[in-house]
Order: sequence, then C-alpha cells, then structure tokens
Amino acid sequence: MNPRLVVIVLDAADSQLLRQWSSRGYLPTLSRLMESGITAPVATPPAVLEGAAWPTLTTGCLPGTHGMFSYYQLKPGTYKEELGLRADRMPVAPFWVSLSEAGKRLAIIDAPFSIPHQGLNGIQIVNWGAHDRWSWDSSSWPDHLLHDVTNRFGLHPVPLCDARGRTPADYEDLKIRLLDGVRKKSALLRYCLSLEPWDFLFGVFSESHCVGHQCWHLLDSTHPRHDPIAHAALTGTILEVYRAIDRAIGELVNDLPSNVHVIVMSSHGMGPYYTGSHLLKEILDRLAVNDGVKASGGPDLKQEMWDLRRFLPDKARRLLKAWCPRALGTLWSCFHPLSDERRQMRAFKFPSNDMTSAIRINLKGRDPDGCVEPGRDYEALCAELTDALLALQNPDTGQSAVQWVRRSAELFQGPRLHELPDVFIEWEHSVPINALCSPKIGTVTGVYRSERTGNHRAGGLLIGSGPEFGAGSLDAVIRTVDIAPTILDFFGVAAPAHFEGRTVLDAMRKVRSRPPEESPLAAVS
Repeated sequence: MNPRLVVIVLDAADSQLLRQWSSRGYLPTLSRLMESGITAPVATPPAVLEGAAWPTLTTGCLPGTHGMFSYYQLKPGTYKEELGLRADRMPVAPFWVSLSEAGKRLAIIDAPFSIPHQGLNGIQIVNWGAHDRWSWDSSSWPDHLLHDVTNRFGLHPVPLCDARGRTPADYEDLKIRLLDGVRKKSALLRYCLSLEPWDFLFGVFSESHCVGHQCWHLLDSTHPRHDPIAHAALTGTILEVYRAIDRAIGELVNDLPSNVHVIVMSSHGMGPYYTGSHLLKEILDRLAVNDGVKASGGPDLKQEMWDLRRFLPDKARRLLKAWCPRALGTLWSCFHPLSDERRQMRAFKFPSNDMTSAIRINLKGRDPDGCVEPGRDYEALCAELTDALLALQNPDTGQSAVQWVRRSAELFQGPRLHELPDVFIEWEHSVPINALCSPKIGTVTGVYRSERTGNHRAGGLLIGSGPEFGAGSLDAVIRTVDIAPTILDFFGVAAPAHFEGRTVLDAMRKVRSRPPEESPLAAVS
C-alpha cells in the first residue's frame, strides 16, 4: 500500500504553550498524539526567524540560499528598500514540486509565501486564509478552485490582523472572527480531504499566528499593556484559539484511515514583543561610526506627507495593506528616501523584523558606494560594533540587553549571502527595553510602540503519529530546514541537489520507546 501523510502546521503557535496546555488537558488531541507518537523540538533559523522560517521550511534551504528574511530588504545593488517577502522572490521551488514530479497526488492548502504551481499533480490554494496574505494574490490550482472554495466557505473572516487602538470590545470581536476562521479552515481542510485519497496533504492554521501577535498582553499579566480589569474576560483568548485548532485537528485525524501518518507541528514560537531595535540608529550615532556623514536638516516634509495616511479610517488602512502591498511598498520607499544618506555611511541599520536587529557594512566591492575596505578594516569595524553592542545594559534591570551578536557569515552560506546583513543583534526579550546604556554611549531612551504585543521567538514543535513512526521523545535535533527532505524521504523521493537540510526519517522510525513512568506530559509544568 502506498504511504500517505497529512501535515498540519500551526503557524507561529508557541511550543511552550502547546506543551503546557497539552499537559493540563486543554489540548486533548495534541496530548493524545504526543502520548502515542513522537515529539521533538524544532530548531528554527537563528537571527532571521520571523521572515525566514517559512521559506526555509518549504524550500529545504537556508537564508543564504533563498535570501528571504525580512518584510523590507535592500533591493540588490542599491541602498533602496523593497518588499522582501513577496512569494515571487523565492529562487527555488517548494518541496511539494518534487513530490508532484514523482507522481504523488497532493493537496497544499494555505502554505505561506507560496505561488500556485501550474500543472501541480493535485490542488493548491494560496492565501485564502494565510497570515501574510500580502505576499501573493489569493489564487489556486486549478484556477477555478479558489472560486469554488469561496462560494462554498466564503472569505476568511480576518483579512488583516493588525489594527491600531483596539478596545476590549475590538479584541472580543477579533477573537470571535479568529474562532470563525478556525471553523472555516477546518471545514475547508476536511472538504479537500474528501475529494480523493491524497498521497500528501499539507494544511496550515494561521489563526494561531494572528492571536499571538495581537493578544499576548491579554495572556501575560506582566505585560505593560495588560489591564487586569478591562481584560478580565479576555485573558483566555489565545487559549481559546489554540483549543479551537486542537478540536479541528481532532476532527481531521478522526476521519483518516489508521494507515495514514500524521505530523502536527508549530512553525516557530511567540512571546512578548520586547526589543531594543528602536534605539539602534541612535546607538550607531553615539558610536560615531559614521562621523562626517551629513544628516538632512530641517523638517522632514516627506515624512509629514506620509503621516497623512493616519487620517484614513482604520478599516480602510487595513484593507489597503491586505490587498495593495506592492503599491504601498513603493509609496513607502518614495516617502523614505534613505538611500542617499546610506551611500555615505560606513554602517547603517538594516531592515529586519525588530526582535533581531541588523547592521549592514557599506563594503567596498560589494555595495555600490562601498567605503569600508574588505579585510582588516571590515573585521575591525565588525569587532568594534560587536564589543559595543554586547556592552549594552538595560538600566531598568541592570542586566545585559543583548543575548548575542553574530555575523551572517558565521550563521549561513549560499549564493544570496551578500544580500543579508553583516551583523545580527539578538535582544533580551524577557522585559521591555525603554533605555540602553554603556560607558561608551551613555544612555539612550525611547519606548517601542506597536499595535502588536507579541512577536516571534525561536523554536517549534513536531508531533508525529503513524504506523512507521516510533513513540517517545526524539533524541535527534530537527531543524526547520530538515522538514522538507524528511517529507520527501517518507515518499522515497530524492531531495534536490540544492537542499541544505537532511532527512531525520530514520530517527523518527527508531525513536526509543518511552517507559511508562516517563510520560512527556508529566515533565511539563
């Protein structure tokens, strides 16, 4: 009998919460799968987590090869910013194309940052209900499928997650719409499963991603924006969404024949949105690495014109961001002309996703107007920045504000490494960073403001169940980049030569059995 596999991904569902709530019985489907199958942590890509997690998972390549890591990135060969995570920027095909070419029948539902593959041996739905719907137009293969699905299930009730100034009533409304989104996605997945006995189905629940970004402060009583009175009825919002997804997975699994293998995983984590990225530009100014660069003076008329967007109704702004991302990205670049200033700098703040900040060295021979010589000068500047950043403290705690500073070449290799920043800074995310200090820079202050109260942290979770999988905790380390080659190996399909991950299928089959007294759930608080 041909092997069959269903993979369900909880987008950005935090693995610590999944383990904790499963142990307490709040997520009975995941608890049952953990007890009967394998569990393993997933090591997500460092430094570029927020933007690179999904491209790494679907391509089996690391960011030095696929080059996708941030919402905004520098346009190659320039100092201008462009939308960095458009799905058509992916230079290599997702792993399911190899399965299709091997004759496997596939159903791919809402995989982020993907494009419908023309001629796919099966069906694909793109951005019906994915989190980052701006990355590509809602579409499908075959072309008519999206129309059929929309007629049957309607539109996803949360077209865009972000909004400014939400009230408790707004958060209640968001919760209701997210729960409705889970129900609709569950019905959509079960409908797709009913069409035929697919060899492989890959489906994604995005609601865990949105609720983590928007509602972390409702769960976290230590968060500065947590209001124990106003939010008393909302503290369980994230749990309610996770429980709805758990029920939906249970309904899917219960409908499957016993010989079908199931993998449930979280792509990456979520935690409080604490970062020092908003202070990095001033830190670079205090370090005087760009002395002699003339800053533009006087009122910033272009910024003032850009700020006029705030007069648009919030709903209109959300819809524009959801449906016109490329046009808005072009407008943003027009109103934020940083390229002239950057041409003169030795080092500048590089677009990133804020939890991990980034710096670009203006390197001669690589960048258009590079002014830092490769070799000794480059090494000295990187070392100077590293030492200064590691010395930063959070004056509110008296502790280090930076976990680590690494160079991209220490973390990644590949043909697009030159597009990445030179230096990454991982901030301490356990407390807010409203000030930074060191003997060299003195003290800089500023409050980071965002409609989001949660953002991504490292680590995912994989749970596998089926006749060929063992039971227990996997000893081998599974990296995000290993997921694609492992799925191909399950079907006996050779991984493409450009893959940088390696299969862990043998380890999943040979995982040691767990002694009865060592239930994984007993060890989770």
